[in-house]
Amino acid sequence: MKTSKEFYNVCKVKEGVYHIGSTEGVFMDLFVGSNQALLWDTGYGFGNLRHTVEALTDKPLIVVNSHGHLDHACGNFQFSDRPVYMHLKDKKSYEYFNSESARRDNIERMKDTKDALPSDFDEEYYIHAPIIPILPIKEDDQFDLGGITLTVKEVPGHTAGSIGLIYEEEHWFYAGDAMNPFVWLFLPDALSLSIYLKSLEKAKTFNCNQLCISHHQEPLDYTILESFIRCAKELDYTSGIPFENTLFPQYKARICPLKGADQTLIGQPECPAIVISEDRLQEKKS
Repeated sequence: MKTSKEFYNVCKVKEGVYHIGSTEGVFMDLFVGSNQALLWDTGYGFGNLRHTVEALTDKPLIVVNSHGHLDHACGNFQFSDRPVYMHLKDKKSYEYFNSESARRDNIERMKDTKDALPSDFDEEYYIHAPIIPILPIKEDDQFDLGGITLTVKEVPGHTAGSIGLIYEEEHWFYAGDAMNPFVWLFLPDALSLSIYLKSLEKAKTFNCNQLCISHHQEPLDYTILESFIRCAKELDYTSGIPFENTLFPQYKARICPLKGADQTLIGQPECPAIVISEDRLQEKKS
């Protein structure tokens, strides 16, 4: 079993760009420019992510959260002396998922998963970690790191405050959970299917060639947005598959895969699906 300092695996994508993962099942990304660095999401925060980041760079660091969910922003406490940005529409979710009760739930869920927690994990420290204040971020805000330029795009749907980053020099779009082959549209902070579809169609205009998402090791070809859009437009809730959800069992949803795709591959790029509750089929304002 790994210690907290050994917990994260780092893949160097290219000079100055790192993909960071672990048994948490979610990926973070570190961009290191000539002047400063930016960390995209902080995961659950079970391991010592700060140690991993500081082993890669000593540049001044900015933290940006794609949205407020537990697996993307619960490691913020490790960066209390750094600016942490998030869209303010996700502030309520962020504060809920960083509460002591939610953190206790995080730990309990992980105890049954092999090597999900470091060998030196300090439960009480994690549970009582402070909720770090967030700084507001909005459409077209830009971070010039020195040779790496990242532009903020609002892509609501999965949550009201979901954002993505365009890596301008490479034409890559980092979408967090805002669009992926198994997108969730059923938790209380999710918006309607129509709003999610508008975000997909908006992303299609970004002139990008690669889609980088938080629950997939490899980047996806940007043309996959076409199948995501078709999945949303052709969604048939009545024939959807009941979602066996152990994480949030109180919320009922159905898995609605892309019509005509191989359903043995649901949730993979070959068969994208939308996990949606019936009420999210109706229009809901952001």
